[in-house]
Amino acid sequence: MSTDHPGVEVSTDEAKSRYVATLDGDPVGFAAYERSGDTIVFTHTVVDEELEGQGVGSTLIRHALDDSRLRRLTVVPECEFVVAFIEDHPEYRDLIA
Repeated sequence: MSTDHPGVEVSTDEAKSRYVATLDGDPVGFAAYERSGDTIVFTHTVVDEELEGQGVGSTLIRHALDDSRLRRLTVVPECEFVVAFIEDHPEYRDLIA
């Protein structure tokens, strides 16, 4: 299974409190979050069923965690996918509250 999907672009939709993954301009997934001060809580991740297992979710979460690091946020991973991603990528463990 690939860990990233090269065609996926990720953006932030702060109005909806989510990171959005797009492929060829179409939304294919999102990572919902709640933000309070310097803490970001990842609550739910969704990837289109036909793209599951192709690295879309990993690309999405990697971007979200990298952005959290840039913003100096503490991460609370409530979403099971985010928990599993961090377990598989120890370089992100320092972000956890």
